[in-house]
Amino acid sequence: MENAGLSAITTDYLKRTIIESGATLAGFGDVSAGLAPELRQLNNAISIALRHFTTEIIKAPRVIAYSNQLEAVDNRLEGIQKAVVYILRSYGYKCLAIPPDTLKADRRFISKLFPLFPHKTAATCSGLGWIGKNGLLINEQFGPRLSWATVLTNAPLKLAKKPYTYSRCENCNVCVKICPAGAVSDRLWIRGITEPGVDYDRCSEHLERNRKILGKAVCGLCIIVCPKGRDNC
Repeated sequence: MENAGLSAITTDYLKRTIIESGATLAGFGDVSAGLAPELRQLNNAISIALRHFTTEIIKAPRVIAYSNQLEAVDNRLEGIQKAVVYILRSYGYKCLAIPPDTLKADRRFISKLFPLFPHKTAATCSGLGWIGKNGLLINEQFGPRLSWATVLTNAPLKLAKKPYTYSRCENCNVCVKICPAGAVSDRLWIRGITEPGVDYDRCSEHLERNRKILGKAVCGLCIIVCPKGRDNC
């Protein structure tokens, strides 16, 4: 099959395929600036998101948490990734599927790539959202209530003209105030300049406490209270 014409027709075809396969959002972005040396040949990212159709609130004495570890969502995302990979490879392009974040316990080789490329980079470069004060990807329509997957490729796709380069959280501090570990601070993300002020050690310690009580290392209160997209989930 000829490679010619892929950039003209396959970007729209890919997006349509992704959405028809069940994804909530799909975007395409140039991620060359943020790639590790091992991945530089795959400078375009396909960002795929699936909304959380259920809100699993876990309650125990003195503890309440929201679980975004949704196996069914992860399985659907991986299925969509496989369809995208098949299409790209059928055109002769290289690609690499990086699974959803909640599969980080996965022992496969691909799990070692998580530190090399975060899904948030693909999403912001694809114009699908910004990084909030809680360190999560925030989409204007659905807020942080999305799970993400990425396919990196060398295919010459039509890329987002307006990637997100700074936070839109502005003066909102609901996630800062709700955090039971005091791990979230009032600091806005600006690409290449400032990162969200999240104390991940404090966050991890609180998750471990919840694991002992709830049986799961979950919290998610900063997801529940985010006003962005709350009415759409």
